[in-house]
Amino acid sequence: MYNWFVVVMVYFGLSLSTADLGIDPYVAFMLSGLVEIPARIFSIFAIDRFGRRPILAFVILFGGACCFLTVFIAPGVYRVTVAMSGKFALTAAFGVVYVYSAELFPTPVRSAGMGLASMSGRLGSVISPLALVISDIWEPLPLVLFSSLSVTAGLLGLLLPETMGTNLPETIEEGEAFGKKPRQNKSNGDAHELKVAADDDEVDEKLVV
Repeated sequence: MYNWFVVVMVYFGLSLSTADLGIDPYVAFMLSGLVEIPARIFSIFAIDRFGRRPILAFVILFGGACCFLTVFIAPGVYRVTVAMSGKFALTAAFGVVYVYSAELFPTPVRSAGMGLASMSGRLGSVISPLALVISDIWEPLPLVLFSSLSVTAGLLGLLLPETMGTNLPETIEEGEAFGKKPRQNKSNGDAHELKVAADDDEVDEKLVV
């Protein structure tokens, strides 16, 4: 849910702040829309090649880094380049988080879980325009806020289990155990080895008889 909140908030925050990039606002808005096309294509192929978790964490962290770097760049072409790179990353994250979330939730609660996650994203979209208003306090403050949230979301995303190439959880119990390494009980393993040895001895005795 936190990843949804951050991704949607920063995505709309960057989309709504294109007029502050130092170029014609119509051109900036057009570039902001065009950059979404390769971002969507990238996310489709990247998650099947590198996995959901690393790609989600990478694009969110990269987007946060771009937001932070924009603070130190004067309005103009260079600022547009960095800002559009951040918009590319957050657009890709928007696509990845949909797929990743659906695969993480167990089947019985998948619809409810996706609805709750999407609701947290809508909350981020509502707060996003308000976050831009705090620039009256300090002009770079919205970008600092966006970058801080992105970095925390990207790092926390690394704690989630990878879903690529795995069987999705079908029950609540499977969902709770999803991504956890099974603990091997040494005593049970020793008992199993003794049972196998006993079975082998019994087979040898039958062969002798």
